[in-house]
Amino acid sequence: MARKLRVLLATEGTYPYHLGGVSTWCDALVHRLDDIDFTVFAVAMNPFVRSRFTFPPSVRGIVTVPLWGTQDPSEHKEQMPFSEIFLQKQRTTEEQIERGFLPELMQILTQMRCDGARPEAVGNALAGLHRHFQTFDYRQTFKSPLVWQAFRDFLQTAADEGLWPEPSVFEAVQALGWVYHFFTVLNTPIPEVDVVHSSAAAFCGMAGVVAKVEYGTPLLLTEHGVYLREQYLSVGRSNMSRFSKRFLIAIVRTIVRTNLYYADVVAPVCSFNARWERLLGVRGERISVVYNGVSSDVFAPRTQRSEGPLRLLAVARSDPNKDIETLLRAMAIIHRHLPDVRLDIRGSVSVPDYHTRMLALCTELGIDDVVVFGGHTEDPAALYREADVLVQSSVSEGFPYAVIEGMMSGLPVVATDVGGTSEAVADTGITVPAQDPARLAAALIIVLQDEDLRARLGEAARERALNLFTIRRSASEYMDLYTALAGGEVPQVALPAGARRGVSLKPASTAQLVHLQKALALRRLGMPVAALDQLSRALAAAPNAGAASAILAQVAEIERELGHGADALEHLASAWLISQVQSA
Repeated sequence: MARKLRVLLATEGTYPYHLGGVSTWCDALVHRLDDIDFTVFAVAMNPFVRSRFTFPPSVRGIVTVPLWGTQDPSEHKEQMPFSEIFLQKQRTTEEQIERGFLPELMQILTQMRCDGARPEAVGNALAGLHRHFQTFDYRQTFKSPLVWQAFRDFLQTAADEGLWPEPSVFEAVQALGWVYHFFTVLNTPIPEVDVVHSSAAAFCGMAGVVAKVEYGTPLLLTEHGVYLREQYLSVGRSNMSRFSKRFLIAIVRTIVRTNLYYADVVAPVCSFNARWERLLGVRGERISVVYNGVSSDVFAPRTQRSEGPLRLLAVARSDPNKDIETLLRAMAIIHRHLPDVRLDIRGSVSVPDYHTRMLALCTELGIDDVVVFGGHTEDPAALYREADVLVQSSVSEGFPYAVIEGMMSGLPVVATDVGGTSEAVADTGITVPAQDPARLAAALIIVLQDEDLRARLGEAARERALNLFTIRRSASEYMDLYTALAGGEVPQVALPAGARRGVSLKPASTAQLVHLQKALALRRLGMPVAALDQLSRALAAAPNAGAASAILAQVAEIERELGHGADALEHLASAWLISQVQSA
């Protein structure tokens, strides 16, 4: 009997220790593909985590790599006897560090100074560090005075060249600490497998890079969100110093580019992610979009609506990326027009301080009586069956599970146009710009007030989900990729039929462009009425052009600011209808 294919599934901060979209994807994959022997290579923030999932027989082993929280970075090497760990410490000398460790570390640091322009050099250096740590002690190596001096010299030289501000001693120690913790992945034995499948172009993906360099193991990379973009957002929001921000982004960018370079196939979950991957140097023939999938049996439309007020549902954790604040401010607007509507927010609390601020904002806006923070649920399908509209207010997404689960459940979707959300929704729902409570509220009011529209959008959403977003289809495409890669092929998966294409919104005439420029200038000068006049002239100059929906949206925004709420809603509805016709 032929043995099963062996796949190392690499994760970071997700499966199996945390809930969320990536973990849902991992769990569906290992349950669905029972012909694969999976080993989960889980990079975790600390060792004090517990699995949130029940593993199927296809999961043959778990390798957990805690980045923080251990006294010795060898503690997680459960298969290594203490005697070998002791011998590693005895072998680690200054001579070995200078000869076998420092050249590889300096190669990686050098590439950080030039945006990771030579990812092959980074990959070879990562493999060299991995080899070093199989023989010599990790902690003792990093604590060497030779390493500290070389690192300080590197930081100073880069500062002299203007790459970042000159760091303080504290900032330099913190920066070396980041390298020390992130590279713990390289201190971990990598199981022998047929394919490495990394769930992010992140530090967990270094396991796949090393396996590719050392053993020729094929690497499949799935980007759910855009890891680099998410790090830009996270670091940008932080209160770190300028040096720390620049150093952290430099190391992340270098590792991301190395992941993408070594991947045999990059399989983003939507075409939106592929734009970033192409910008980072991935050739189109190595990109194969595989949409996320959900069960059409579990997530099924309700047969009959329960009595009671209309219910909005947001399936989102308390996290700044989910922008619950915009959702609450939109709900305050809706409450003034439709006081009986209820909002149910369901998701775990990933950032406690943010969650506390959102509870306070809810009280401040006077919507405590109509908003519920219900926390995590083990039965999301039941939530969708009780809801009338699914809403998403995120500022960053990959290909959100909540959206396709809602679509499969026959719900109309109103969401922010971020990541692959529009690609999922297409013309079966409404997307609006992020961080705009008024536009989000207006779109929701349109759907909430029209029962027939809700029904038509929900039916269309279910049909689209059945065509594109089933777990059967998704798992089958990953199985094909595993089989082909293990057999030495470089497979291609065509862009799924029905994927949304962009619509040009360029002005159709010079006259229209002139009126638009005047309108924008007048608005900046604080003359909204005059700006409205110019927008009307721009629309009249080319009423059937692709820019019509965008112009009407601008008109609605100004009317809202002037207090003409009814007119704004009418124009926003017109803009949406035109955009749907244009994208059909």
